[in-house]
Amino acid sequence: MTKIDFKKGEGLIPVIIQDDSTGEVLMLAYMNQASWKKTLETKKAAFWSRSRKKIWVKGETSKHFQEVKEIYLDCDGDALLLKVNQIGGAACHTGYRSCFHQRYREGTWEVVGKRIFDPKEVYKK
Repeated sequence: MTKIDFKKGEGLIPVIIQDDSTGEVLMLAYMNQASWKKTLETKKAAFWSRSRKKIWVKGETSKHFQEVKEIYLDCDGDALLLKVNQIGGAACHTGYRSCFHQRYREGTWEVVGKRIFDPKEVYKK
């Protein structure tokens, strides 16, 4: 029987989040068993915050939720790929569509994405 191996990563597994319609990689996050169960229950991506040490549902503050369309498990059972419908247009907490909005080229990093929202306004920080 196929199952997720949470033991390899000391309770956490990496999760790649990809836009279901475009194939664009939006972000990378981590899940534990509790966030996995919450994702299945709500059909919205939920993760384990390594910095805050708690479960968070993507979009709970920004309203930029990720509706889960498909879930894939890698061959070792220790990484997931979620294909999602990105609500609100932005997956990145810095306001960009993708967390991967910086490209390395010829010794420097350049921003290649467009900011969709101002995080100061959304997160009130």
